[in-house]
Amino acid sequence: MHEDVHPPSRFVWPSMLAAAAAVVLIALVVLVSGPTDRSGTPQPAPQPTSAATVDATEPLPDEVPTGPPGVPYVLDRVAYVGDDSFPGFDAIDGTTHGWLAAAPPFVWSWGNGGAPNAMDVALEQPPVVSPNGQYVAYLSSEGDLNGFETAPAGEGMGLPVPVPVRDDDGVGTRIGAVTDDGWVIASGRGVGVLWRPFDGAEPIDLTQTAPGQLVWQATRAGLVVVDGSGDARDPGGDNRVAGDGRVYLADVTPDGELVPIADLPNFGIADVSEEWVAWVPIQQVAGDVPEYAEIRVRGLDGGSEGVLSPPQGWRFVNTAFTFEDTQFLVARVTDGQRQRMVRCSPALRECVLLETP
Repeated sequence: MHEDVHPPSRFVWPSMLAAAAAVVLIALVVLVSGPTDRSGTPQPAPQPTSAATVDATEPLPDEVPTGPPGVPYVLDRVAYVGDDSFPGFDAIDGTTHGWLAAAPPFVWSWGNGGAPNAMDVALEQPPVVSPNGQYVAYLSSEGDLNGFETAPAGEGMGLPVPVPVRDDDGVGTRIGAVTDDGWVIASGRGVGVLWRPFDGAEPIDLTQTAPGQLVWQATRAGLVVVDGSGDARDPGGDNRVAGDGRVYLADVTPDGELVPIADLPNFGIADVSEEWVAWVPIQQVAGDVPEYAEIRVRGLDGGSEGVLSPPQGWRFVNTAFTFEDTQFLVARVTDGQRQRMVRCSPALRECVLLETP
């Protein structure tokens, strides 16, 4: 009998909170308060993010630095953003310029410097922050797709776009991505919307321009997309139909065409830089699994492949890891009693403990 195993979203909840999060997800009132001015003057349309290629390389590192992470992170339920710290959070995503953080039971806050801002709109699925931290997007439980710029003088995205809260399978429609250009993608089975709110363009129906394709997340290097034209509806690769569920990195054009950049492995947790993909197979992180032993890495050109292991005596915590630049990713580890952050180099196949508060 086939058993559905779904990989986590960009925010990976600690195992002890998974059951509570699933219950609260059904009748959830969470926080989203962005700038109140949502009628900003339309601006010229930005172009799609440049595609990552094998030519976009940086010199290989000689060693792995041990300084604090360059991106927000969580240790022992305290979120650290630059020199600031905020207790009570379980996950955080974004940059020091703009970020989203999750607290139990399923409550969201965002920040751009200083104290977190509570979010105050009802949601059934997590909001999303762009890889550069400049935009937040969300789909309300009433079916309003909207968002805002995270800059102190940032604007809202304007009048919301109506999007079905449930897809054709009755599963909650996800915010698949908000790009570094502020383009928002809502995605689900039979649901696909590309919205470019700051250029005044009408939303595009991705079920027509990219039928069956499910946008899963935005990364520094492009969009992670799952081919859902068959049975697949997530990147885990646990599909009823052999060969179904191809995962690939793509760019999106203003007309809603998804342009493939590189093939990606099936995964439970993953992130992508301009040169590397790092991932953990779904079998290692699905269910009540608090820790795992290794992260797999591969060059985007399909070449160099290997494994990242934490320092001796430590294991990776079952939560998202993040590329902080082209060559280094940061992840949380535990020795069973304490939590620390590590920085890992796919090129050097090495992870080192970091100097953190």
